[in-house]
Amino acid sequence: HTCALLAVLLTIIMPSKKKKKSSRGKARKGSNSKKKEAAAQEGTPDKQMERLNIDDDTEVALLDEAIKLATAEEEALESRAIEEEKSSTIVSRQSRTIQCYHGYVPGEDHFIIDNFVKTFLSGFNSLGGETYVGEHINVAHQATREQHPEVGNDYCKMKLVLSLFLFQGTQAVLEGRIGIGDARSFAAVAFYLEDYITFCYEDEANDVFDAVKQLELLIADQHTLVKYLRKNIPCSCLDEKYKQVKSITKMGFCCNENCSLPSRMVERSTMLYCTRCRTVNYCSRECQKA
Repeated sequence: HTCALLAVLLTIIMPSKKKKKSSRGKARKGSNSKKKEAAAQEGTPDKQMERLNIDDDTEVALLDEAIKLATAEEEALESRAIEEEKSSTIVSRQSRTIQCYHGYVPGEDHFIIDNFVKTFLSGFNSLGGETYVGEHINVAHQATREQHPEVGNDYCKMKLVLSLFLFQGTQAVLEGRIGIGDARSFAAVAFYLEDYITFCYEDEANDVFDAVKQLELLIADQHTLVKYLRKNIPCSCLDEKYKQVKSITKMGFCCNENCSLPSRMVERSTMLYCTRCRTVNYCSRECQKA
């Protein structure tokens, strides 16, 4: 009975499988015929032109994207180069050789101070050597006002600027760079900045700017130069240099434009100072009266 029952079941099941197989075969045939029709349609000229247009659009889009990526990469490289230049400050470029910063303590915004100093020096040295020192200062100040107002209006930043000029002047002396454009220029500007900071932030009543002293630092003897820098730095780095130059006669500048002395320079111990303004001095009574 069991075998008979199995046989009956098999006869019932097998046709249904065949039917399913035949229905699957029909479905496959249908899908194949649809693919053939689609392929035939794809092969038509209209479809080929449509495909070419799509390919052209895709190529243009990819090209635009590539250009955008290349531009972005170039801008990123330029930005990185600018940041590296900013971080490459006066102090960091010299850090391999210097052992003392002579009182200068760079902060987080040290590159702003560095750029201010470079702009000021560029303006200061842009005029000819025959120009009055006050005009050099005016040109330098105008340049920094336009490019770095955030520094000129900040007391703490200006004190850092002053200490950086003193650092540069001291380092230039130690390296033997004494001339105008090096130690002398740094010292002259530092002396001016002392007066400027005092007038703007500490004592507005003191409105006398000693242009003669600035000029003396710019053109006078090494004794005067080294003594000024040594007095204004907290370290002893210039002590040995001062011992070497202190025997040099200190020279002063006669304020009479018609003075007959060479370069209007005279031994300072013999000079006559104006008791009224206390800023100008003369080589003799004759020059003072004139």
